[in-house]
Amino acid sequence: MPRELVAEPDLQFTQDLIAAGAGDLKKCYQCATCSVACRIAPDNNPFPRKEMIWAQWGLRDRLMNDPDIWLCHQCNDCSTQCPRGAYPGDVLKAVRKMAIQENSWPSFLGKLVGTPGLFVVAIGFPVLVVLALIFMNKGFTFPQPVKYGAFIDYIHIQVVFTLALIFAVVSLVLSLKKFWANLESGNSLNMPGARKGFIPSLIEAFKEVLPHTTFKDCQANNIRYASHLLVFWGMIGLFITTAIVAFNIDILHLAPPSQNGPGTIPIKILGNVSAVAFILGLGIMLVRRLTAPEQTGGSSYFDWFFLFVIFGTGLTGLLTELVRWAGSAPGAYILYTIHLMFVLALLLYLPFSKFAHMGYRTVAITWGKASGRNLKLPVQPNFVPAPAEAASEEAKG
Repeated sequence: MPRELVAEPDLQFTQDLIAAGAGDLKKCYQCATCSVACRIAPDNNPFPRKEMIWAQWGLRDRLMNDPDIWLCHQCNDCSTQCPRGAYPGDVLKAVRKMAIQENSWPSFLGKLVGTPGLFVVAIGFPVLVVLALIFMNKGFTFPQPVKYGAFIDYIHIQVVFTLALIFAVVSLVLSLKKFWANLESGNSLNMPGARKGFIPSLIEAFKEVLPHTTFKDCQANNIRYASHLLVFWGMIGLFITTAIVAFNIDILHLAPPSQNGPGTIPIKILGNVSAVAFILGLGIMLVRRLTAPEQTGGSSYFDWFFLFVIFGTGLTGLLTELVRWAGSAPGAYILYTIHLMFVLALLLYLPFSKFAHMGYRTVAITWGKASGRNLKLPVQPNFVPAPAEAASEEAKG
């Protein structure tokens, strides 16, 4: 006999989902065009049709424990091909936002980052912390020549930013641990004899995530693959640069890299090239979001908060160095101050913003490989029924 399924709709969840950006959810009439259009959907239980059903019914637990919402890279083929204008891509994006808030630790920070009315509070905290560090030193005095350690004590920066990084890592690990537990308890896809260990599965996931292999399969909107790859590796390059400089100063007690010239030593070349890649990728994202909303999907406050923080971090960092090279000490110090504010915001809110997608997507892919699920679908034919044709076939039926 078939197993009895009891649906427990959460209508408030559906309303919250609509408010989070899934405003056209109710237009879906389950034609399955979205799942056919998706080139990266798994061959067993493909998305996003089932997610559209669960969202309409308010099945919160199903969606919050669903690994497939993280396999979607939002190429928006499903949305552009939808004959009803239900925008499945936007629905999955809204679900991802709510999943981050659901798993966040501490939970109030997830709501802080996702609530427009709390923007001043979210940004105000790192601003006040950095200003306090300045006034703990000598206030807004601009030593000549430019020497940032004389403007803000390096030890103070090191302590505050290290604590922020530790908090972000601990918070993200606890959040992802909760997400993994939900995947284990909320899904029954394990296949006999196919279960793998976590570490081998994680290594396989990294092989897919680092080169953005699956993202590249989203061929209709492939510019997003290039922009995300630039941001991803640019960010890694900047992290490596920062780590090496910090190690040299703290452990080897070497002086900071020369502040004269744009690329006189390898570490500066790595940092500058990474910064350019980072800014270029973010610039492409921003331009596409403004000029091609039909391909990028609707932009919510959650999207703009993330872009504001991460773009501000990269841009102010690059401008700080350019202004310093130009010989403007006040400008360099002011931009450095703003840069530190953005960096602190980025660290504090990393587990609660769209930045956390990297962690959740990696965990979802790892779980899929550990559970024995086939996450790859052979490339489908390029033909997808146009919305008008799909609607016509529906009418005939």
